[in-house]
Amino acid sequence: MILAACAAMLGVMTPTASAAPNVKVTVTVDRIKVLRSSEEGACGSIDWYAKVFINGVAFNNEDSPSQDELEGQGDISPGWEFSTEVDVATLDQSSGVAKFPVTIEVWDEDGGFCLGDDQYDASQAVGRGINFQVAASPCRVFRGSSTGAPCGSGYIDSGTAEDAAEVTYSVAVDDPASAPGLRIRCTSDPVAPTIGTPVTVTATALDGAMMPTIVADELQIVAARNRSTDSVRYPLADHKVSGVNSTSVTFTPTEGGDLVYGCRLREGTTGLFTGWRRVDTNPGTSAEPRPISYTGPRASRIDIVFVADRDTYTSSRDPRFLDDVRRVVETSYYGFNDFLANQDKFNFWIARAQGRADDANDGDCDHDLPAGWDDTFAFADAGAILHRKNQRDCALRGDRIFSGVVDTAVRSDALQVITHESGHQPFGLADEYPPDGGYFQQDVAPNVYEDMAGCIADAPALGREATACRRWERPTDWWPDPDWFSSEPAPNDVMYNNTGPANAADIRRYVLIFGDCASAKC
Repeated sequence: MILAACAAMLGVMTPTASAAPNVKVTVTVDRIKVLRSSEEGACGSIDWYAKVFINGVAFNNEDSPSQDELEGQGDISPGWEFSTEVDVATLDQSSGVAKFPVTIEVWDEDGGFCLGDDQYDASQAVGRGINFQVAASPCRVFRGSSTGAPCGSGYIDSGTAEDAAEVTYSVAVDDPASAPGLRIRCTSDPVAPTIGTPVTVTATALDGAMMPTIVADELQIVAARNRSTDSVRYPLADHKVSGVNSTSVTFTPTEGGDLVYGCRLREGTTGLFTGWRRVDTNPGTSAEPRPISYTGPRASRIDIVFVADRDTYTSSRDPRFLDDVRRVVETSYYGFNDFLANQDKFNFWIARAQGRADDANDGDCDHDLPAGWDDTFAFADAGAILHRKNQRDCALRGDRIFSGVVDTAVRSDALQVITHESGHQPFGLADEYPPDGGYFQQDVAPNVYEDMAGCIADAPALGREATACRRWERPTDWWPDPDWFSSEPAPNDVMYNNTGPANAADIRRYVLIFGDCASAKC
């Protein structure tokens, strides 16, 4: 239903990717169904994963959380989304149309003594993979036809071999969420609207330094109501202006259904699109979290769940909490360059159950988790317990949760603290400030090192000299190795003082995690 809502919105607002130097290409594997299998039984049940190649860029979601959840099912509807940017100018245009190749392969992961994974035949053509070409603008899929078919959902291919599968997939081409030196911020107030409540959506053009210096050739805001009873999308707003830095539109959802909205920017030949955002307008009483900005499948998104601290708010419906969530989304995430540039890779949710941020300031980070955290919220990449207490915040790695102060009267850098804590969860960055932070060395893409040799060896990969490595000591009797090292600039770094920018090691870690999302491995 969610995929259909986003696809249907394309009819409300035609993509303008034709003029963009780069376009974002998304291939979604909607369903895989086994037709015949000689492996099932002898090598256990089927454990599907996909390999996708878009214009030569390879993706593989083997051993991802989503794959593990679906293990043992021969017929799955995973919604695995694979995406990358394509430079239109580099494409083959010998036919008069700029095209690029796409291949989809479906594999069964085998363990034990089964001698490797098996690729299932999913194509009636030569080979087992589904091979086709896509025209960038307007988006068309060429599956043997000389004219192609409009991009969208519901393409089905199936194999004929002994091990065969039927695959349903969709293709989309649109403007990317950011471009060099250009950003677009798209926010709603309130962040969690309900039926009968006026909603204001604001689109703002920003430069690469997050400054409002851009006077856009065109800004556009589109919103619609997705009524589930008849699967029809009803337009609420289509607001387009030229020659401005920022624009807003206000409308009131008057009937049931989800709100879907998005913002576009056009500057010269470059187009940006925030991605479609779905908002559940029903606060409800269910234990399930409420989506307030759902941009796509969980396997391809960073899922952040906001939790109301019970010492601060009366409930998850407390107007103060909802307004604080709005400010956190606008400032802690969309006010931070590296997160805004990847805004289409975030889903934001509100937990209907409350928690409590540990305010003992004893370093234990012993937060009270919302009821059902290990079950209902198992999909979350991070939970953010928002509060207005005067305390030191912290992230608990094993439980995927952190606390964050939102009251700038309590702490001037309050909202930036949440950006810092998000560096811990879900991105896996360590603290860089001495002497009592949380220190660890990641096996891949670290920002903190256990020894000087590791820092020196990694410095060239970050564009630094070995002399950039600094040492600090964690003064404690019980810690076995008090010396830690980093080449990140102190204190001007988000993992050092909260208000600093992301630097090379931080950005490398962000790129790694966002890359997992592009491969349906979030």
